[in-house]
Amino acid sequence: MKSTAATIEASVKKDPIKPDKEVICAMETFSTVYRAKIECYTQVKRCPLHFRIDCGTFDLAGHRWAISYCSRTNENGHDNVALHIRLVTDTNTSLELNGKISLIDPSGKPSMVPDDIYRKVYNKRDDEHKTAFMEKTILDSSEYVKDGCLTFECLVSVTKWSPNEVVKEAQQSTITTSNFWENLGRHVEGGKGADVSLKICNDINKPI
Repeated sequence: MKSTAATIEASVKKDPIKPDKEVICAMETFSTVYRAKIECYTQVKRCPLHFRIDCGTFDLAGHRWAISYCSRTNENGHDNVALHIRLVTDTNTSLELNGKISLIDPSGKPSMVPDDIYRKVYNKRDDEHKTAFMEKTILDSSEYVKDGCLTFECLVSVTKWSPNEVVKEAQQSTITTSNFWENLGRHVEGGKGADVSLKICNDINKPI
């Protein structure tokens, strides 16, 4: 025979824990095109290794970024030119940046540098990471250097995850004090709201 205690325990269902707040985390991507023109580019040939030209800043995905042109870096024994995109502001979440680099020919038409995509994940302000995209000697002798000037363009996309909508936020419960005894006394005195009345010696009606 099943015990009474066991029967009672089995019949009790526990309510699931309700969250205080529920949000939707969404992935958002923001894009912009940044173009810079470097004048007196022929003087860059005399610049030392790791010399960097500041090409300004831009705002994207709620953050500020700085972009620099590195006139000479050395990788695998080759002198290359590179771009350096730095995160200037602080971030509380990961930011993934993708950049596609193009060079602008004398007619103003952009020509994308093949197979060279700037890709990096930022969790804090930037370090010294650079992306080389062409050998320096090839670029210096190309049609893209015209009248001592070089113009490049970068299509920049930044992807971030962020909670953008509060779906449900639990309301704080308010427990009020009971007025049971006050209400009962009022009913007894006035005789209103009573379910049962007793008649004693045809004298008094008292509600219960």
